Amino acid sequence: MVKGVFIVLDGLDGSGKSEMVKILHDYLSKNNKSDVLMTREPTNGKYGKEIRGILAREKDPNINSQKLLGLFMKDREEHLKNTIIPFLNKSNGHDTNIIICDRYYYSTIAFQATQGLDIKMLIELSKEFLSPDIVFILDIKPEIALERIKGREKEKFEQFEFMSRLRENFLELPEFLTDNIKIIDASKDKDMVFNVIKEEVDKLL
Repeated sequence: MVKGVFIVLDGLDGSGKSEMVKILHDYLSKNNKSDVLMTREPTNGKYGKEIRGILAREKDPNINSQKLLGLFMKDREEHLKNTIIPFLNKSNGHDTNIIICDRYYYSTIAFQATQGLDIKMLIELSKEFLSPDIVFILDIKPEIALERIKGREKEKFEQFEFMSRLRENFLELPEFLTDNIKIIDASKDKDMVFNVIKEEVDKLL
């Protein structure tokens, strides 16, 4: 049995999830005796770097779904084996280690389903991985998300039509999974968004 607390934030690019990961990390580090680790997927490992290269080079969001799926699965296996599970298992009876992960298998299900792969197949594949204690899906309209990220070069999935379908797939995840998923309105002020996350995390801890 894995010890520790495993928290995931997920959603569209531009939803503010990476910023919320940092704010939550700072909050928990200051207010708990626990060690708190931020991590992300894709990782900076061999498979994660290959994924990031594909996302940066390619422009068509609908190609290479199977290849990306395979890379995400391998990257996640390494991430769990080398980082997440060892860190969580360092928890003891007095202190509980906490991991906050920016993206996890919810992205794989939502993105690759939007690319055309069968969502039920993707969900079955995700069952082999460790389930988080709580998951926050930061929900935002794609037009707002794209406005937020307009100042940087777009990756292959950052296109309005794709993001519109992707958002629907994220919002449907609670219907397919029994995981502890909370849908958060990410269009609000960041302090309001964080307060909702903080309340849920405080209850969990």
